[in-house]
Amino acid sequence: MWGKKRTPPPPEWVCPQCGGTHVGLPTDYGWRLPDEVWALGEEARQAHLDWATDVCHHEGRWFLRGVLYVPFTFSDGRWGWGCWAEVQESTVHALWALEDRDGSHLPPEPGTLACEIPCYPDSMGLPVRVQFGPGHLRPFFYCAEDQTHPLATDQRHGIDEAKYHAIVDTVMPK
Repeated sequence: MWGKKRTPPPPEWVCPQCGGTHVGLPTDYGWRLPDEVWALGEEARQAHLDWATDVCHHEGRWFLRGVLYVPFTFSDGRWGWGCWAEVQESTVHALWALEDRDGSHLPPEPGTLACEIPCYPDSMGLPVRVQFGPGHLRPFFYCAEDQTHPLATDQRHGIDEAKYHAIVDTVMPK
């Protein structure tokens, strides 16, 4: 038809984690393990590491996988960093005690980011609050309200379309 705009097909992308092709714009990125543990190499990880999908224990240190969300300012939605935080052993036991029940009523637990977040230099080691939520979801990570690190600022105020595309360009394979 003359003069009628065609709707472009939704974008597709290949996930670097699962290798699958997904439809729509990417809205998250995740790590399999904390940076320090991943850097050990395959042989050392297998020999000296106890880990599951969401909990990692290495040489007396405990890590928990969660999501740090950053809202969009240009549309509904948010970017999710599926990252790890180093936590106290008691935090891991609190998660296990929930047995997939909702933990939203529990007070937040302290932690520190155990992954360097792309586009946010010096983010590893940032203090976070670990908040349990519905049992079917990973814990949520929140930067402290008084932090001035760009990741904390973006989590509070959101990211614009330019920052979103900078993140996607950094984390997605070319």
